Amino acid sequence: MQTNLNKLENNIVALELIAEPQEVDEALDHAYKKVVKKVSVPGFRKGKVPRKVLEFHYGKEVLYEEAMEFLVSKGYYTALLENDLEPIDEPKIEIVQAFEDEKPFIFKAEVEVLPEVQLGEYKGLKVEKIVPVVTAEDVEKELQTLRERHAELVAVEKAAVEEGDFAVIDFDGYIDGKAFPGGAGQGFTVEVGAQRFIPGFEEGLVGMAPGSEKEITTTFPEDYHNAELAGKEVVFKVKLHDIKQKELPELNDEFAKSLGQAETMAQLREDLQKRMEQAAEHEAKHGFERAVLGEVVKKAQVEVPEKLVERELDHFLHDIEHDLGHRGIKLEEYLSAVQKTEEEFRQNLRAEAEQRVKTDLVLSSIRKAEGISVTDDEINKRIEETLLYYPEQQRTELRKRMQRPQVAEGIKSSLMREKTIKFLVENAEPVQKEEDSDKVVEAK
Repeated sequence: MQTNLNKLENNIVALELIAEPQEVDEALDHAYKKVVKKVSVPGFRKGKVPRKVLEFHYGKEVLYEEAMEFLVSKGYYTALLENDLEPIDEPKIEIVQAFEDEKPFIFKAEVEVLPEVQLGEYKGLKVEKIVPVVTAEDVEKELQTLRERHAELVAVEKAAVEEGDFAVIDFDGYIDGKAFPGGAGQGFTVEVGAQRFIPGFEEGLVGMAPGSEKEITTTFPEDYHNAELAGKEVVFKVKLHDIKQKELPELNDEFAKSLGQAETMAQLREDLQKRMEQAAEHEAKHGFERAVLGEVVKKAQVEVPEKLVERELDHFLHDIEHDLGHRGIKLEEYLSAVQKTEEEFRQNLRAEAEQRVKTDLVLSSIRKAEGISVTDDEINKRIEETLLYYPEQQRTELRKRMQRPQVAEGIKSSLMREKTIKFLVENAEPVQKEEDSDKVVEAK
């Protein structure tokens, strides 16, 4: 089949495809073999009607639809392969010349395809790489965090609440003299000065004595997440029950043992040092990967298709909706809380979606340029590695699901992306920089 290609604006290509009369006859014969199984002619068994007899009874036109579908499908996909085109949407098909005896069949296909990527330099790039340094001071900060995490609140004898105390209160809120949903609490613990309540509330607790009651008048912020309360004056009737303070455990061997990680503080410090170094090295590695990829993408030029951006935004929104669903929150409720419409929310994500699409296009172009591929063995190995995270009794069924073409194709795409990024990292020149240091040296 002859193909004429014309590139239009916005990554649209127009394909004119011409099937010669011989190809039309072959398509009609293909159609006959399918149609003959569906029709009945007196005197003949179903599926055994000769073509001429079938055409005599039903007309040659009975084969046209099937033959046309065969030629369009075959011609279109062959043209895509021959011209190395990757469509991102369904084509618009136009029949230019339908079936006529001894004449070619001509049709046009117009479709948006992946844009051409003009790659910049992507090998031998000098990219800054952080050399993580975990100091004794960092370890001590982590120990303080552990102390805070294992602290206890204990009641204290105090005349009045001060900033930094924890006040145990009952409260009832009123707007225009009426209680409102979510405006009351019993036995509620407030960390005074932490600013977790609306402005003015925690400050109003300062100076209260245990057993005393007080009215605190304040105003909800104009940008408060609940639009029905935003900007309104509220009166809280508060009763103070107890004053508590945070009691931190001592940093001793007993504390180390209580964590189940070490027998002594010396061992705990050593263990923390190792784990923090491992975490820092892991982050440095991935930070370098992100930096390399960022530089490669920055140096490339490509027109990002709007259709792919919208598709990526759909994926974003689906993932967010899925995550919210696990927490029992509907997307509409979340959007209401952050005071955004769905379109405004999509607009906020647009820049990230465009960057992701551009990154994928650049990686795909590099993969082709470097001939990076993935074997069936590599796909199967990844499947087996993934199955290790599941109970043994579930693995047989999961293995079958993961070997399905659509799932396996997703695994293949993921592996090709990983291998391409690995190739870029291995071909970059790290310029090492110690954390918290201005000294930068090229790696040896």
